[in-house]
Amino acid sequence: MADYTTLEQVKIRLKQFHIDDETSEVVFDSPKDNPLIEQLISQAKADIVAKRMYPDSYTDEKIAEDLKRFESVIVNVVVYDHSQSGEDFMANYSENGVSRTWRDRESLFVGVFPFAKVL
Repeated sequence: MADYTTLEQVKIRLKQFHIDDETSEVVFDSPKDNPLIEQLISQAKADIVAKRMYPDSYTDEKIAEDLKRFESVIVNVVVYDHSQSGEDFMANYSENGVSRTWRDRESLFVGVFPFAKVL
């Protein structure tokens, strides 16, 4: 399996890609959506950093390395947040007999725990 950037992983999950007929390579679509996705990635990373409560001794490099462990969480949160676009803070949705309920965003951060300091 190819190594994809976080942006590319999100675009795959959002089905913003196609396979080139000639080269059989993945081609990413909707470049106009990239700034929004990049902003959502930054926001998801910031949310994880806040939840992790890194000690002051942690350098930016250590934080970046630790965040790699949570890449799937970041992708899930970004896909969730992107799906909420245009529906900010909506609690529920119902139209023509179709009802939608959003999963609690916090449940996507399963496994993201703060650092514990041993005394």
